[in-house]
Amino acid sequence: MTNDCVVTPEQIMGTSQQSANGHRKGTTSAFFLNAEWALRRPLITDQDLLQAEACKRMLRRQMVDIVRSNGVGDLFDWRDQDIAEICLEEMAKRGDEEVQGFDDENLKALASGEVCGFTGEDLLPGAQDFGASAAQTATSSHRTDALLQEHLERQRGVRKGTFGAFCANYRLARTQPDPAATAAAAMMLELLPHVHQLGYLKWWVCRDAWAEALVAAGA
Repeated sequence: MTNDCVVTPEQIMGTSQQSANGHRKGTTSAFFLNAEWALRRPLITDQDLLQAEACKRMLRRQMVDIVRSNGVGDLFDWRDQDIAEICLEEMAKRGDEEVQGFDDENLKALASGEVCGFTGEDLLPGAQDFGASAAQTATSSHRTDALLQEHLERQRGVRKGTFGAFCANYRLARTQPDPAATAAAAMMLELLPHVHQLGYLKWWVCRDAWAEALVAAGA
């Protein structure tokens, strides 16, 4: 493997492509929206409590996909102990499960009036390839959720596959004697503005010092 190889978001997931290796577009963003609701958001009303519990259930269900699809434990460690413990619990119980998106059953549950967590369909619905505002995104039962709208606004313009490309370039770079000097590391740096829009690295720390320094330099 030479040090001039790079991976782009388009190589991770093509135009109108819904998933890659079982990982449905928008799922990692949905996971961290669930995490924020379940673990970080002040809960004031009874509805808040119901929503937080629904999000924690979905977060747990999505954990296998998140770990496998994003290199958790290989490329990244959790910054915070509470979500790290949930990860350990779920991977011990369900680590051999297939990756799945949960969109269809979540939509059915929403239609029946249940309080539900978030899936990739809430962040990147239908054939949508780029993050869009709440007003531009296809209507769903969650569109009145203020925290979802906040995440949608923050992630506007980010192409699906961006974090997958960041991870793929991270893997390429670390195979070389001087990872930080590779084209793959340069691509990581190029992708960083959109990666920071996604907000995932508020929850994960890179396991390699050179990669974490690159993330800090691109903040």
